[in-house]
Amino acid sequence: MDKVFQIHLAGVVYTIEEKAYEKLKFYIESLRKHFAGNTEVVQDIESRMAELLSEKLGSNRTTLFGDDVDSVIATMGNVNQMDEHGEQKAEAPNFNHRPNAPIIDKKLRRDPYDQSLGGVCSGLANFFDVDPVLIRVLFVVLLVAFGGGILLYIILWIALPLANGEEAFAMRMQKENKTKKLYRDNDARVVGGVSSGLANYFALDVVWIRIAFVIALFVFGTGFWLYIILWIIVPKAISASEKLLMKGKAVDIHSIQQQVMENQNGVRIKSIAQHGTNLIGIILKGIIKLVGSFAALILFILVMAISIAMVSLFFNLGDTAQLNQLINFTIKDSSLIFAAKAGVFLTILTPIIALLMLVIRGLFGLSFANSAWFYSLLGFFLTGIVCLIYAGVSFGTSINHPESNSTITRLAKTDTLFIQGIDMQENETAVIENEGELVFFDKGLVIGKEVFHIEIDDITIKASKNDSAYLKVIKRANGKNKQNAEEHMEMISYEVKIENNKIEIPSFFSIHKSKQFCWQEVDVILVLPVGTIVYLDDVSKENINENNMDEADGHYYKITNNGLTCQDCIYDEDNETTTDSRDINEDELKDVDINIEDKNGDKVSIKLEKNGKGNSKKVKTKTKDGKEITIEETQIGPVKITKETSVNQ
Repeated sequence: MDKVFQIHLAGVVYTIEEKAYEKLKFYIESLRKHFAGNTEVVQDIESRMAELLSEKLGSNRTTLFGDDVDSVIATMGNVNQMDEHGEQKAEAPNFNHRPNAPIIDKKLRRDPYDQSLGGVCSGLANFFDVDPVLIRVLFVVLLVAFGGGILLYIILWIALPLANGEEAFAMRMQKENKTKKLYRDNDARVVGGVSSGLANYFALDVVWIRIAFVIALFVFGTGFWLYIILWIIVPKAISASEKLLMKGKAVDIHSIQQQVMENQNGVRIKSIAQHGTNLIGIILKGIIKLVGSFAALILFILVMAISIAMVSLFFNLGDTAQLNQLINFTIKDSSLIFAAKAGVFLTILTPIIALLMLVIRGLFGLSFANSAWFYSLLGFFLTGIVCLIYAGVSFGTSINHPESNSTITRLAKTDTLFIQGIDMQENETAVIENEGELVFFDKGLVIGKEVFHIEIDDITIKASKNDSAYLKVIKRANGKNKQNAEEHMEMISYEVKIENNKIEIPSFFSIHKSKQFCWQEVDVILVLPVGTIVYLDDVSKENINENNMDEADGHYYKITNNGLTCQDCIYDEDNETTTDSRDINEDELKDVDINIEDKNGDKVSIKLEKNGKGNSKKVKTKTKDGKEITIEETQIGPVKITKETSVNQ
């Protein structure tokens, strides 16, 4: 049984075995003696050693051994082999270099040695041989731009196995052997050091990086937001070892000493141009902070607005009462309603809160001491996803089976058929609080006191293949099975009234509020013999399938094999269009006189005269019983239509 110690190195606590502790203690004491006059060098070396030692530990090991310390010392260099100026002596012996990673086929795995959350980003970075920071930035961009960053991360977390054995060792060695990392370059910064940091990492001139950001700024503001995200996520190079890694240089005691001495003794002679650059940087930084503060304010207002809206929806407050009525009309299971509302609330609100916190953190330098807030938001978001999946699957299975039935009513043969539509708004005698007209799934809907009125789909009028005439009403509904769908069809209240040659066709059907809306629909099909004249009022015309009609500004239509042909439409002479009276065989005509009077006293007279000819229209007025009456006479071939309308009712 070996003795172990707990030590503090660069602020990090390590558990280390006794022999390894003695080696490490001797090495650090040698460093302090050699650099007795410069404690900053020793601190930077210790920080770098702490990073290397942390890389030795993984998810399956918590104790440092002698081999780990030997490997770190070999990387940093032996202080006893340095002269008084810090230069490495030529006769310095070779140290035990770090073991190379075993040569194996590279596979996409999660990294067990660098897990900020699940090791997904580190695994992807290892596979593509890039810095994990770049992958993390990509996930944040996906989260902000498309909202799919979290979902993609979860999918990869589940799908990718965790590396172990030789694969894990190879990933660790690849990370240890890296001599370049992505940092923000604070020494060459104009605003936040992002561009200069990227230039160091990709070995490019910083000018090209800055030009790219400026160009991206004009592409929907992408450059601005990308710069902000990188500013927040990419760490700043502070220590000498971080600055060396940023530039891709080897990090040992010699290079660290040189970097520290350069920082301490280097005199930066700033020219007028450099002063100007710094001034521009200060101005740009101020502008970015101002715009960022405004964005943070907008996000805060958005969060508050969504919160208030969702609370109102939950508790049926304000203008959300109608929406809640529709929800209760469609979903009768209260647990599904609660799950759907909670899912929408959590999935919308948590990404916005996370983005708001990132913006505030970047603008005001606020740091969150632990990652509890991140895991809390992630937990809320995942809970919302689960709630939505539960509500969606449960509701989907309850309406996945469609059914329909038809009712056919035979009609008596007639030369002229009058169709009167009934509008659902006219049928609504009183509109009280939380009642009114809405659009629901592209259908008109009126909320009544006890029922919902829903607009029917279509009224189709077509020619029969023989002399038969009938009215067909088709009802449709969905359910979890055939029996359930048929029960939902029985909830439809729809009645067509037929009296002699007059048909009243409602433009809506009704369902009681205690019943459930399961995509109930109603279609009306009217089949008539060729040559039948059909009168359509304004309400019925609104629901007629337009594919059956050649014009929509008349009231009298003739049934043909090609659809409905208007008989009283007024055609524009400039278009050289005339009424198609050729469809009427004058030898078969008989004198017909039809008079109609509605409840308002308006009269319509239709005369079909065998010898009638020509196209004309006259309008005149007269006074009768204190009322002003407008008389409109329209002559279209053999058809004469006289319409009397009372102006003062």
